[in-house]
Amino acid sequence: MNENSYPRSYFDEIPPRVEIVVPTAEAEPRAKRVSRTRVAGNTKRRRAELYANQEAKRAPKIQIDQRIVLWTWITGIGIAFVSSAIVSFNGITSVAAFVGLSAEWMAALFFFFVELMYLLFLIAFLVLGSRLDEDGKPEKTMGAVVGMIGFATIAVLANAFHTLDFWEWDWSEPRMWAGVVLAISAPIAIISASKMASRVVFAKAIRLY
Repeated sequence: MNENSYPRSYFDEIPPRVEIVVPTAEAEPRAKRVSRTRVAGNTKRRRAELYANQEAKRAPKIQIDQRIVLWTWITGIGIAFVSSAIVSFNGITSVAAFVGLSAEWMAALFFFFVELMYLLFLIAFLVLGSRLDEDGKPEKTMGAVVGMIGFATIAVLANAFHTLDFWEWDWSEPRMWAGVVLAISAPIAIISASKMASRVVFAKAIRLY
């Protein structure tokens, strides 16, 4: 039996074949991934634009390690050294009178002796710290440091003694202790600043090997 056996109207009533495409399980997640990728890309782009606008308004940072800063440090140390010397002059010359000088003006010689030796040891420390010996090792600075500390200690003790003697050794007087603290702070400040200057301002020797 073939198609010719049936009436023509029979075949006309049969609907044509319709193909229904059902999306697979993989198609929908892929579309979502594409959408999420676009959203993420737009978010990153907006963040980049905001960051660029923010950085365009930000002031550039200042480089602190400049020549003018180092010279300011050296100038500050010089002013501190002169101030310390003036403060120590009163204490050293007052204590020098106890030595039994034949003339009062000789007391000033002790001041110049103490302060000058401290300055010379300070320069020696800075110079030796920037050198290398014949074996390529840093020069020893222990002697210079000991000299600095020794003469600074003399200035500290002289200033403290002068302040205590001025207040007649009244241990219950708070003003005496305040004066002692200020008197001994000047030489100690110079030692600390000098040690720091060797690391901040002055260059170290460079080893080739």
